[in-house]
Amino acid sequence: MGRSADYTIQGFLYQFNQTLSELLKAADDDVITIEGIVEDIEVANFAGTKAIQCKYHETQDNYTPSILYHPLLQMMKHFKSNPGAQISYHLFAHFPNNPAIKVSVEDLNAAIKSKNKKLKDLIGEVKGVDTNGFLKVFSVFVTPKYDDLVKDNSQKLADMGFSKGEVETLFYPNAIQVIADLSIRHDVKFRSITKKDFLNSLRKIRTTAVSQWTLALTTRKKILETRRKQLKENLNTNVRLRHLAVFPEFLEHFDDQIVLFIKAFIDKYHFKVAHTHTPLFALDVPQNVFDEVAERLVAKDVIPNHGYPVKNFSETYFLREPMVTKEKKEFSLRLIRWDDYIHIKVKSKADDLFVIGHGDITNLDVKDVNLEILDAENFNEIRYVMGIDNAY
Repeated sequence: MGRSADYTIQGFLYQFNQTLSELLKAADDDVITIEGIVEDIEVANFAGTKAIQCKYHETQDNYTPSILYHPLLQMMKHFKSNPGAQISYHLFAHFPNNPAIKVSVEDLNAAIKSKNKKLKDLIGEVKGVDTNGFLKVFSVFVTPKYDDLVKDNSQKLADMGFSKGEVETLFYPNAIQVIADLSIRHDVKFRSITKKDFLNSLRKIRTTAVSQWTLALTTRKKILETRRKQLKENLNTNVRLRHLAVFPEFLEHFDDQIVLFIKAFIDKYHFKVAHTHTPLFALDVPQNVFDEVAERLVAKDVIPNHGYPVKNFSETYFLREPMVTKEKKEFSLRLIRWDDYIHIKVKSKADDLFVIGHGDITNLDVKDVNLEILDAENFNEIRYVMGIDNAY
């Protein structure tokens, strides 16, 4: 991941941490919205709405008021369009060395008179705004460094009764994941949650989320180790039906690694006589890629049943059990495209469904299935948390 990508993710993580901070400070029934209609974070209660924008500039060499013109213009635009609304506007900003930040009428007028072409449309919509009136409902706050904010949120969770020993590897990363999941929902009404509901849902989670967000945290190594321990018991059970759905879009080196990963999984978890449940791999790939993977598996002496005895797909052929001789099984795994998997009617639901990579399983029936989401970006980490390798 390049430095610019790191900074982009850090910006989102800072916003998620500010959201978590607001959630933990809120009253039980306050409604917090992530990426709201007004700003990045909104806190609504009987007294009105607190609208917050977050700007994190840890790599910015020097602070100048012009850096804040865009968020200031956005806030003034909303203020102008909603006269009389019970909304207070808050700008949370962090710059190196924590400079004192004050926003005056002169700064607002300078933003409106800016010659920056990227701000032209916003400036046109803001002209005529009551800058003095806006300042009465506006506040700017210098916020702590990212690492300090993380420590503060973790301590608040511990103070609220979450096990101190599990905050770092369970409750804090899951809190960030819950907020990240809310932030990507299309309808704003589904991006809202109360503090009470947030804490209740967090207390019920017993597995650590593995995603681009949690693996970008400073506790990445501990999160992977914890997730590995959580998966170990079920993976070490001989008689379990396991389905693995693999989504390659954000997986690094998918083409180079997928055959090696499948073979390593079979060698680890489906080689004993006691391993009676044939694992199923569903790949979200086009047909030509699927056919190539199947051929490469055969070349590695890992024989897949892909449901095509001749030309047409047969559910009966696909779901049958392999013939077994003393030497080996007829086939080692079932292999199917994701688009076909979601339509077949399996005789028995999987005991475990591993979702590897970032994929949409919204419409899949996972009732009574142990769902394990492993939204990592590389196979080394996936192999590690699944106990296939001892290092990553």
